[in-house]
Amino acid sequence: MLGILRQRRWLGFTAFVVGMLLLCVILARWQWSRYQVRLAENDRLDAALSAPAVPVAELLDAAPAGTDAPPLPPELEWRTITATGTFDAAAETAVRRRPLDGRNGFWIVTPLVTESGVLLVNRGWTPAGSDATTAPDVPPPPSGQVTITGLLRPAEETEPTDVPPPGQAWAADPEVLVAPPDTPRYHAYAELTSSTPAADAELTGLPVPGHRGLNNLVYSVQWVLFGLVGIVGWWRLIQVEGRRDEESDGADAQEAAQEPAT
Repeated sequence: MLGILRQRRWLGFTAFVVGMLLLCVILARWQWSRYQVRLAENDRLDAALSAPAVPVAELLDAAPAGTDAPPLPPELEWRTITATGTFDAAAETAVRRRPLDGRNGFWIVTPLVTESGVLLVNRGWTPAGSDATTAPDVPPPPSGQVTITGLLRPAEETEPTDVPPPGQAWAADPEVLVAPPDTPRYHAYAELTSSTPAADAELTGLPVPGHRGLNNLVYSVQWVLFGLVGIVGWWRLIQVEGRRDEESDGADAQEAAQEPAT
């Protein structure tokens, strides 16, 4: 009877270890696949940042609002572009809920009117004051003709929600922030890196993302290690139980030998 109980116990324990190993394999493979995706994104980011600056009109076409424009291709994200035109300071907007370094704040987004269309330019970040419903007081953009250099970013979409306070918006959305609707606009925006003439330095420039994926690699290795620990632990317990069974069987045999014959 004791042997049957031991057998059932070890069959259950072995099934548990096998299930744990399968889970570790699945999670390790998933984290590894995420790591490969991050590597591809890192390569694309490096290629975009190292490419020479080109006029935005060479990469994108401007179109009126409502046009079924395709999203910005991934290979064009973070490309360095140039554009020449005049800032429409009257249409400048503070995009809400844009935290930076743990502080709530705004993006200051200003339309740049060029010959080929209007390009939204994220001129930088500014912290929110005590009342985030009031548009921040920031230095105006340079007047007259300006040539900007910036990093190309996909246009955001405004989610249906409450109407933002005056002078503010929920997203860097060319469909909403460029008027009138028939005005050709680029369905993307640029994060300003420099301009000629230079802009006021009071706004904080936005950081460029670094390489990602190392945490996915670490998690993948961790799940592999967990699986190996499970195998080693299972084997060690089998050895311990085996020795106990041998000692128990030896003790039983010795007791049987010492019993007087009837």
